[in-house]
Amino acid sequence: MASPKTTESKPDESEKEKARKRRQYVSPHPDGGWQVKPEGATKATKRFKTKAEAEEFAKDLAKRQGVGMVRQKKDGKIQKKR
Repeated sequence: MASPKTTESKPDESEKEKARKRRQYVSPHPDGGWQVKPEGATKATKRFKTKAEAEEFAKDLAKRQGVGMVRQKKDGKIQKKR
């Protein structure tokens, strides 16, 4: 008698993708200016002179990746989450 096959529940590809995606942070760069970097990253994706430039880049990047965006104030406190 053949044994019944067990079905393991596998997460679909979209769940795997979501697990890899991280929110984009706009924060002050230690050497001046503003940076955009993924949540938990140590290095910035890109650095900008103004916060407005960084926000525009982060907004577009977050939209393409399907993730949120977090803006910080110059003192590092959270200003707004999207």
